[in-house]
Formats: sequence, C-alpha cells, structure tokens
Amino acid sequence: MGHIAIKEEYGRLQRRLEGAAVAAVESAVLYDILSMLFSPEEASIAARMPYGFASTGRLARMLKIPADDLAPRLTAMAAKGLVFDIERKGRSYWFLNPLVIGFFEFTMMRVRPALDQKTVAHKMWEYMFEDPNLAFIRELTRGETQLFRPLAHEHVLNENVVEVLDYDRASHMVESANAWTVGLCHCRHVAHHRGRDCKVEQMESCISIGTAAQYFARHGMGRAISKSECLDIVVEARGRGLVQLGDNVKQRGLFICNCCNCCCEVLESLRRLRPSVALLTSNYVARMNADTCTHCGACAKACPVEAFLVLRNGKARQVSLNDSACIGCGVCVSKCKSSSLGLVNRPARVHTPETTVEKLVLMAIERGKLQNLLLDDPAAVSHKVLRSFISAIVRLPPAKQALARKQVRSAFVRRFLNLATHRPGTDI
Repeated sequence: MGHIAIKEEYGRLQRRLEGAAVAAVESAVLYDILSMLFSPEEASIAARMPYGFASTGRLARMLKIPADDLAPRLTAMAAKGLVFDIERKGRSYWFLNPLVIGFFEFTMMRVRPALDQKTVAHKMWEYMFEDPNLAFIRELTRGETQLFRPLAHEHVLNENVVEVLDYDRASHMVESANAWTVGLCHCRHVAHHRGRDCKVEQMESCISIGTAAQYFARHGMGRAISKSECLDIVVEARGRGLVQLGDNVKQRGLFICNCCNCCCEVLESLRRLRPSVALLTSNYVARMNADTCTHCGACAKACPVEAFLVLRNGKARQVSLNDSACIGCGVCVSKCKSSSLGLVNRPARVHTPETTVEKLVLMAIERGKLQNLLLDDPAAVSHKVLRSFISAIVRLPPAKQALARKQVRSAFVRRFLNLATHRPGTDI
C-alpha cells in the first residue's frame, strides 16, 4: 500500500504541473524524472502548492504542517531548484518552479554528485524530443506569448534600424540589474551526458540577473559575478556567434542564455516544429543584398533555425533567405563575408510583456490556465496578490480581457475586472 500511495503522490504532482501557465504534459517519462528529483515527501508538498507565490504561514495552513517544520523542508527543495524563494520584509515566499524555465534547467546548471545527472539528462531529452508528437514542445510554444525572445547582436544594428529600445539590448538588461550570476549551460550539460559534447568549449555561460541571480547565488546554483564580468560574457558570446535569448519582458528580466545551434533545446524545438512563421522573434529581421551576395553559404551554416535555403546546380550555389522563419538574432550578419546581410525593423513591433506577472498572465490566458493563477485557493487569496494580477490583466488589449473574463468563472474576480475597466489607470 505504501508503494501505491507514493505513486499517487507523483501522479498528483504531474497533474499540478499540468495546471501551470507553462504546463507539463503527463507521461511515464515525466513520472521517472519527478521520482528522481523529488522525494515522496517533497512530491506531496509540491502537489499541493498554489500557482502563485505563497508565504510560509499560508503554506503551513494549506498543507497542515507546522511552519517551523515546513520552512526547512521548503529550503531544502529550493536548494535543489524545485521551488523558488524570495524574502520580503523578513517573510519568506515560495513558488513551485515549472518544468521550463524551472527545475529542468536548475537541475543541470551545476554538477550534483548526489544525483544521477546522466540518467536525468537522457530522460529530459526523451521527454522533450523523442515523443513522436512532440507534445511538451507544442504545449510550451502554444500561444503568442513565449518565455524567450532573441536579443539581436547589438554591434550589427546600424543605420538600417530606425530605433533600438533599451529592452532590446542585452547590455541594458545587464546594466539595469542589481545582481548577476553565471552557471553551467543546461543544454550543453545535457548534451555532454548524452555523449554529444558541444563545439563551444565554454560550459559556464548561462547568465541570471536580478532576483533570479540572488536565488541562484543563495543556493549555489550559480557563481556570483560582477556587472563588468557579466558584460564581458555577453560580448564574448557574440564573438563566438552564439544566439542570445533573453527573458521575454521589458522590465526586470531574469536571464540571458548564450545559445549554440548544436545543443540549445529552444533552437532545436524551433527546427523540429519548422513553422512557416517564426514562433519567437526579435523586433528585427535579416535582409539580404542580392547585388553583393557571393552565395558563399556562411550565413546558412551560421543560422540557428535554418532560415536560409541553399540550392546547388553543379558547382554553382544559390542562397536565399526565408525571412518568415528568421528570428532576428543577427548571427548571420556577423558571419557574412561580403557584408551583404543586415538587420532591419520588422514591419510590426513584437509585443513584449512589461513584467513577469504580465507575461505569466498572458501565457495563462492563451493556454486556458488563468483561473489557476487567480483562484488556486479562493478562500485565502491575498487581496494584494489579486490586485497585482488584475492590474496586469486590465492593461491587456480588449480582446484578451474578454477572453480572461470568459475563462475566470468567479463572480468576485469578474466584479474586480469590471470595476478596473471602468476606472482606467487605477491600481485597485
């Protein structure tokens, strides 16, 4: 009976993770991963955690565990990368990390001798890419709002670009942060354990900033670095021709990934899905000068999403660009030997959420999960937290506000949404 009870706890945890804005897809492989990362007790706690941040006291009441007993258990889970913790005015708040960006990456951003990381790496890859339906990848990329966005290489943005906003620049994300860490690249670490070592020798290249950096440094998941060292890593990554993927927010971003096209799981996802229109893009797109192009193919070799088509006729080679598949990273521009490539503004600017709260709300709306963010425990939901989410909702376009109302069935929440809509600019 004990074995059955343990199995049920991991089943509950899978269902809890399915309800997140970045949802898991239930499978036997995911069960294996969870059983390796979570102890049965941790799985039981995680399965009952709400979808937003909750204080130790609130969790203690929900879980019926004394706060003094619960706090060290949560701290141990944070040290394993399973939960995210922050401290505000002497109180600790906790959030169950999703799979991505969450405990998948946090498990592999350092060496952990006590964990069989080789098996975990194989299981993670199997879960994401060996499913013939790519169910998790399709769920992860569903909707307009994505977790990541490419940050175009700043040094290739020239007079062809009308305006470069601060949030489009990796350097600004670094400069505006108050803490910085660097850790092992999750994707290269997974590739190493799969026997596919990366052509980029630098394993330590995953940058976290701000609140995320403080979390990683506190739990030994990243090495604390200075702002200047962080900027050096960003510049060096551009020199290596790596794609820079940043947090898809305008304010207080949490990470910058320096991605190679051989190991990066995000870029692999885009290539596997082969969309006719890129799923995530910067505000720029590559343009080719056909008059000066020598058709050497360097751009096609460098492009991380295979946006260039190379046709051969004997020894002759013709290179063309499918700009609808271009993500606007600028890597091809840096590699072009004849200076025939550049970045230009996209016809329509890509919508970037203001903050992480707005990003999660948008993702939840688009994926049918908004009610979980707002109503995970209606009887105990904090008015302060509710105001924060509703404030983000009422700044959305009218069509998405209507969708939010349709999904959220609580008359209480609808009342607040309607009130806020009739009082524009009011933070209720």
